[in-house]
Amino acid sequence: MIALLGAGCEGPFTPKGDYRDRMAVYGVLTNRTDSQYVRVYTSYDPVGFNPLANTKETSVRGAEVRVSESMRQYRFVETIVQRSDKSRYKDDIVSYVAYPFSIEPGKTYNLAVSSAQYGTVSSTVTVPKRGRVQFYNPYVLKGGGEKDEQVVVYGWIRELTYGVLIRLYLVYEALEAGRWVTHVEEVPASVKQRTGGITEELYPNLRRRESREKIVDKEANEMFVFTRTAYFRQIDAINARYPVGSVRLKYGLGILTQVDQNFYTYWKLVRAFEDEFSIRTDFPDFSNVSGGLGLFGSMVEDSAWVDLTL
Repeated sequence: MIALLGAGCEGPFTPKGDYRDRMAVYGVLTNRTDSQYVRVYTSYDPVGFNPLANTKETSVRGAEVRVSESMRQYRFVETIVQRSDKSRYKDDIVSYVAYPFSIEPGKTYNLAVSSAQYGTVSSTVTVPKRGRVQFYNPYVLKGGGEKDEQVVVYGWIRELTYGVLIRLYLVYEALEAGRWVTHVEEVPASVKQRTGGITEELYPNLRRRESREKIVDKEANEMFVFTRTAYFRQIDAINARYPVGSVRLKYGLGILTQVDQNFYTYWKLVRAFEDEFSIRTDFPDFSNVSGGLGLFGSMVEDSAWVDLTL
């Protein structure tokens, strides 16, 4: 049997399969803004086995990008977006934008991208419905409550949601050059003491919803906790940057983010294992783009705030 198997191996082994040029499309619809973006590329075949060795983007120029919902259709125009991090790619980002385009939570949107060279690809996404955010104990943000009482925020999750996230921000004003300037700063969910006296700040991550999904036209609430220590440590850090009397806290802002199944599945696979002890050697692909590769997803944000002014 070994001899027969050996006789069948006539060429050198390679882990790379057959390569074919395909369009790779990425777009996430959001109610955060009235401008929606779609990025269009082609796949590429790296010289070696490390795709990160590729330092030139394969943007598709001159494509026709359209998103439709019922009888409405939105045409995206090609534009250039400034790239903030040029450590790998040196050029700015080629993107397609539609403005004004405000999405409607709960609606289904269809994407079609056409290129003279690469043909047409398509995808569909249903946007989660809007949820709600509520601070369970807002008095803690003002210094009230028991000394070990944490900041508790509830998010009301809707039926089309797969992944959820709540973030907490401090909005404050600082006196700079004779005028009050507004700043927004995210608060960690907790802090962890590492060996050597190093303090690590841990921020919330997108997580799988914990409540049942098949709740038609109803809400399910989920709890998110921010430690009292992390919250007041952040306030102390802000005050330490400025002279005494130069900081005015305005309000605490909680933002609930809900994402659809496509977005969550792609995000989960890209991040692989999320603990510090596991090593993953396989990276499965995910795509909901018919005829090509990529992601067409959606996210919906809702917010609530607590007044912190004295």
